[in-house]
Amino acid sequence: MENSLKGRTVHLDIAFVKYHGCGNDFIIVDELQEEEIPEIYRGELASLLCNRRYGVGADDILYLTSSKKADSMMRIFEPDGSEAEMSGNGARCAAAYLCEKLCKKEVLIDTKSGAKHVKKVGNQYTVNMGKLETTNFEVGKFLHVASPPNVENLLKRNFVSRGMRMQAEVSMVIIGEPHVVVFVDDVGSESIFCYAKGIAKNRKLFPFGTNVDFVQIVNQSTIKLRTYERGVWDETMACGTGATAAAVASYIKGKIKNTKIKAITKGGTLIVRIRGGSLFLTGPATKVYNGLISVELQ
Repeated sequence: MENSLKGRTVHLDIAFVKYHGCGNDFIIVDELQEEEIPEIYRGELASLLCNRRYGVGADDILYLTSSKKADSMMRIFEPDGSEAEMSGNGARCAAAYLCEKLCKKEVLIDTKSGAKHVKKVGNQYTVNMGKLETTNFEVGKFLHVASPPNVENLLKRNFVSRGMRMQAEVSMVIIGEPHVVVFVDDVGSESIFCYAKGIAKNRKLFPFGTNVDFVQIVNQSTIKLRTYERGVWDETMACGTGATAAAVASYIKGKIKNTKIKAITKGGTLIVRIRGGSLFLTGPATKVYNGLISVELQ
């Protein structure tokens, strides 16, 4: 089937629903019953539909497919056509869709970074994000650094961007997705497009690119952050994995004391809770509209 489609123009009528979590928006394609989009077109379709001027407009496409061990498998495709491992806001939006469709209050969603349990709490959704990975052994796939595998990556590092040197306290961590957490005094005044882009696309350090979070400590239980996301290659209104990474890195480094952390993004507020060895992300998931679009792919 896949090989027979190569070199041909294929017409697809695609039903979708659009959701957002604090302005981090997603196109959801329901493939629980059968495949709607041939595999070879998933990345191309994401590039087409996520375009905000020529397509529907979104940060990602979420394909919800059948799973033997969960209510659904969630596959995440970025505007550059690549596939991501995990999205915290995406998991909540997928859960909101599935809870409505399946008449449930909680669902299990499988991802490339493992199964995630999501529960509806009032008008918000809480996703078990798992545990933060911080050692060189754990983050080795995403980071090229010649140091022992048990060394923590909560360290200071220099980054060079567009001929300018930025010296900042940073942390390289994984929470389903790779994140570089950069601590700054004021997120509003930082040149995130200049510095974050240079960090995110530094392939010598980060072979697959990385997400970059600029983080400001507000008080002992509150942070502000801005996130530049790989795959989107732009700042997004919010990032669930970024909020989790930033909050927990702040806690581990002793910059905040509380285990319930408010993460203020451009698009709204997310709550990160640290409970034992697990991390929980809570926030809204809002349905925007249903749609049907016709596209031609080659």
